[in-house]
Amino acid sequence: MTRELVTRRSVPTFQPRTASARHRTVDRDAKERGSRYLRGFTLIELLVVIGIIALLVALGLPAASLARQYAAEAVCRSNLRQMSVILKTYCVDNDNRFPNPAFIYHSPESFRHKDPREPFKPAYGSGHPWCCRWHDPEIGPGGPLMRDHKELRGSLIPYIGNPKVLLCKTAARAYKQQGCVQDSNEPRRPQPIIIGSPGSGGRIRMGGGRSLATFDPNGPITFVPQYSYTMNGNLHRSFLTGRTAAGAGGGGVDPETVRQWAVRRETQVTRSPSEVFAFGEENSWPVNKKSRWPAPYNLSGPWGGSQDGTMNGPKDIPEPGTPKFKVTGAITIGSLDIGPSYTNFDSPLERPYASRMPETNVGDAFATYHRPRGGDLNTGYSHVSMLDGHVQKVTVSDQLRKSRRVENLPDSRLGPGGNLHLAWPLDIPPLAGWENQ
Repeated sequence: MTRELVTRRSVPTFQPRTASARHRTVDRDAKERGSRYLRGFTLIELLVVIGIIALLVALGLPAASLARQYAAEAVCRSNLRQMSVILKTYCVDNDNRFPNPAFIYHSPESFRHKDPREPFKPAYGSGHPWCCRWHDPEIGPGGPLMRDHKELRGSLIPYIGNPKVLLCKTAARAYKQQGCVQDSNEPRRPQPIIIGSPGSGGRIRMGGGRSLATFDPNGPITFVPQYSYTMNGNLHRSFLTGRTAAGAGGGGVDPETVRQWAVRRETQVTRSPSEVFAFGEENSWPVNKKSRWPAPYNLSGPWGGSQDGTMNGPKDIPEPGTPKFKVTGAITIGSLDIGPSYTNFDSPLERPYASRMPETNVGDAFATYHRPRGGDLNTGYSHVSMLDGHVQKVTVSDQLRKSRRVENLPDSRLGPGGNLHLAWPLDIPPLAGWENQ
């Protein structure tokens, strides 16, 4: 009996909870959970989180911007390498002849103005000036006129699959910031030559009755950069070389050392293909002390080394009716013309005289818009592709010749000729020698 009593007392008795007790337990648990979840952040905690996010953003934005710059430069170098391959392919298909750099993007026909012999043919040169072809989308390499009219295409256009390969994104941003150097405000179209029937409404007619455009002589040309890579103009040119005469005053040249050279083929380039550039980048503005955006040094000038403002020699005089272009010191057509510091255009070959060009009047230069210092687009560097296909970087100090050096920049790694070292295709020095450039 006692054992039974102990056993009964040791076994806990089960007492089921009533409904009201269960509800009280659930409500108490919900209140405990709600008190934990509904508790907000304090002001200090919010400020700490905001500060951490701001710090991460401040650290991440420059890194992201730098990554974008590196990516853009990688694409740019790849494009330049492709341009060298395109040039090599063209030379293989054309008996090792180089194309005329002035017509690699646009044919001579595209620059023609009104022809009295064919008054009803469209005069593309009137409505699309040569100095603004690089930002005119109507007649750009991928524009509607190029697609519809094969006669307007330059010599390299059939070898270019995607026109985007012709433009560097960094260059496009710099061009849009600086604008067109041909006009301080906006580039304007010249007065067109109106041809056609009296009822044509002032339109230049194209084949099939399609109108080319109605040109407003006071209207701006659409500004959409089309290309930023231009070809070495010295790969289709004649040259004069010679040494300065011993004891001769001024720029006298020894007549016995004077030689004329012509470069039209790959075999006529006597320097190593790794030392001569094929394609380079070019600014849309000249870089010199007298520019609209003045620089403390002179890299490029408003015109070239001959009387008509071109870099052409006596053997390069174009045939009648062929367009002639001036060197502006900025991008225009497909030719990048870096000329020597001396010229002889005002002296006979029998008594040559090396005339020194003013520092601000010597040809084109390579671009300066990649990663500029302090936002100054005259302080960056450029990329060039060489004839052998490799791509290299060219800084401002590399471009400065011996006669144009400034104190705060190191000497050119290329030599006393600066950027001319990359453009000169001969193993014989230019007129007056390298040390006098």
